[in-house]
Amino acid sequence: MGVSTITTASGGWNVEGLTFNNGTVDTKGTAGSIILDADGDTHLGASTDDQIDVTVGGSIDFVVSSNLLTLSSGSAIGGSGSTFVPLIPIAAQQALSGPGAINITTAYTAWTTTGADAGTLIDGVVKGQMKKIQLVVDGGDGTLTPTTLNGGTNITFADVGDFAVLCWDGTGWTAIELGNAADGSTAPVLA
Repeated sequence: MGVSTITTASGGWNVEGLTFNNGTVDTKGTAGSIILDADGDTHLGASTDDQIDVTVGGSIDFVVSSNLLTLSSGSAIGGSGSTFVPLIPIAAQQALSGPGAINITTAYTAWTTTGADAGTLIDGVVKGQMKKIQLVVDGGDGTLTPTTLNGGTNITFADVGDFAVLCWDGTGWTAIELGNAADGSTAPVLA
């Protein structure tokens, strides 16, 4: 093992490019990271200016930048059991007329049916992702068939105001609320 060069810096000590000063460690923008475990695969790093990468088990799970925490694909913020923080996409609502794909990039889809229409919904991308679909114009029953749906294979919207609030649990969409905003008594049918 080589000998480290230790010099005094203004108000602190410099060891191989790291400055220790009044309880802080300054990497001075040097590549690398602060290793937090024995095998070196969990660490905090700064791969670019004004950004902190949180790496756990060799993969970057979270990136922190100015006023933003970004989760990497497959990562989630969770708690004990099946509790997790909901993800609600921030985007203008989707207006779907007729059959087609209900998107996962918006939180809400207003669906106008033009006959007996079929709608599809792909799997979510992160645990806690929320999606609300509501029938706003009834031209016929709308049958939503998600790629993966817990408790059934489809949801049928039959009356104006029928809505479904779905949450992605990491393996499938779960209907957490089925109701009707217009009459308060009917609801779409999960089957």
